[in-house]
Amino acid sequence: MRTRFLSCSLVAGLAALIASSLDAATLYVDADLTTGSNDGTSWENAYRGPQSLKTAMDAAVAGDAVWVAAGTYKASPSTRTVSHVLKNNVKVYGGFAGGESDLAQRDPVANLTRISGDLTGNDNPAVASTYSDNSYHLITCQTGTLGLVDGFELRGGNANGASASNLDKGGAIICLASQSHTFQSCRFIDNRCTFGGGAGYLHSSSPKFLDCLFENNQGGSFGGAFDSANTTQPVFERCIFRGNKAARAGALEFFGGSQPKVTNCLFHNNQATGSGGGGAIWLGSSSSGTFRNITVTANNASVVGGGVYNTGGSSTFINCISFGNTGPGTIADNGIKSQGGTSTITYSDVQGLTTGTGNINLDPQFENAAGGDYRLQVTSPCIDKGNNGAVPVGTTTDLDRLARFVDIASAPDGGSGSAPIVDMGSYEEQEVVVPCPADLDGSGVVDATDLALVLGGWSGASGDVDGNGLTDAQDIAILLGAWGGCP
Repeated sequence: MRTRFLSCSLVAGLAALIASSLDAATLYVDADLTTGSNDGTSWENAYRGPQSLKTAMDAAVAGDAVWVAAGTYKASPSTRTVSHVLKNNVKVYGGFAGGESDLAQRDPVANLTRISGDLTGNDNPAVASTYSDNSYHLITCQTGTLGLVDGFELRGGNANGASASNLDKGGAIICLASQSHTFQSCRFIDNRCTFGGGAGYLHSSSPKFLDCLFENNQGGSFGGAFDSANTTQPVFERCIFRGNKAARAGALEFFGGSQPKVTNCLFHNNQATGSGGGGAIWLGSSSSGTFRNITVTANNASVVGGGVYNTGGSSTFINCISFGNTGPGTIADNGIKSQGGTSTITYSDVQGLTTGTGNINLDPQFENAAGGDYRLQVTSPCIDKGNNGAVPVGTTTDLDRLARFVDIASAPDGGSGSAPIVDMGSYEEQEVVVPCPADLDGSGVVDATDLALVLGGWSGASGDVDGNGLTDAQDIAILLGAWGGCP
């Protein structure tokens, strides 16, 4: 009887799942549309107006997708407490021009889709008072793990309200109590709060952030970008944190037994302005992070820990770079400083660190640090020096979404594993393809076939090697000089 009961339950569950799939719908949103029936059933009849995204997200049920055209969306014309609510198993996609029939056709870069907290349109980053009438939160999360927000800019949230109702936390998003959705390809810019988490506040929730930018967010007391507390386990992959600030933890704060996983991320120009320290990252209260292939540079703390400051728990840093951060104390104090917490650091380039398996203490030779390019020069000591076994399973690309394992012939292999050896830091140095213009047929070899093509195109342009528009003796000279295999 027990087996039969379980089978019936399984059948009922499958039936419900099938019914949900059959009932799933795509809802269309276009803020700038002025015609149609305004019911979200098609691009022609999309929900329209500044509050149309709020309308669509409220109407969506589990299994639905919301497709959103370029434009600016606000949860309310004037009420600060109203926000967009992300439901479980509802997927919200920005970046459409309007008219697309497939997700692959959208372009979030060309079609800026913004969720704004600037209800009256008067924001001025230089004047804090202009944010006083902004939305407290742009997105609040409902319980669940299957919600998705993909392809949006989230700007201008200002959580400066009452602490008892959490209106002082999470200027852009707030996730409380088992609300662990995914945010992908989103830009969190110029959001603010007074307590913690300029971009987001996480409490007992463990969302994922993939390919996101967090820029110029202000976290008040804790976490310029995020304040995470009470056993959160957030995931950050291929994210950039720049220009964020708070009194403690310029970019990320992890408190209360949190266990973050941070991979292929870049932290630069973040600032801890108060006594708590941690220019980029602060860990405390038994929190333990897993950090792989991150680059932490040009961050600053007014008091302690210009880069990473670990005050509690046991964290691991492998294949990381923490170099060129500033603050009081010794150089080592501004790389990865542990005071009350334990940091296990291996196969990393950390300024001032002279011990640990595979570690180095050398200028990482960024491509153009002054210009904000923290990719590695081909002569960098960080190339081919990481630990292959520490790269998380399934991670095959770097912050640029280029190949994560690339062997650079000019760099002697070090680190751990079989070639190709992973680089330290968030970017993997890529092979430079040397052009071979004399290889006219693209065979990889300059040979008699290419010579025949030059002779056959004599006095015309079809055999031109040097790009001057004429096939002549100079082209033959270049071809003979390059004879053999291309580099």
